[in-house]
Amino acid sequence: MTFLFNNCRNRDHARFGDGAFFDLELRGRQATLAKGLRPGDTCIVASYGDAEVVFRWYAFVHEKRMLDEGGELVRVLFGRLNKTESLAKAAAARTPPYAHLFDRNGKFKIVSVVRLDRSTPRLGMGAWAFPDWGKAR
Repeated sequence: MTFLFNNCRNRDHARFGDGAFFDLELRGRQATLAKGLRPGDTCIVASYGDAEVVFRWYAFVHEKRMLDEGGELVRVLFGRLNKTESLAKAAAARTPPYAHLFDRNGKFKIVSVVRLDRSTPRLGMGAWAFPDWGKAR
């Protein structure tokens, strides 16, 4: 499976340890996201760079429950970094597979996780929807 993770708030996941790339809350909307990750699944994390959007591609290794900076228990995802790609935001919004994280106006969608593989069952909240599958913007 392939997952896109929206880190547009540039949360520093390195504080959780080597290979940590994203964290999800155990309650609320995020509680049902990215369930069923298997070792080797592709996880692409989008963050802001200096003047661009940086996409880091990880091979998922494992997850662990840990305390975040506010003392809340969260699911922390760990992986092996395979590649990094930087694009201007306007270009990223038109480039598959990254385009799935952006709306028609080229702004980040308000989703934490988007699963790209259509063949897998839909789980969780609206972030799993595929309204424009295969269309670049």
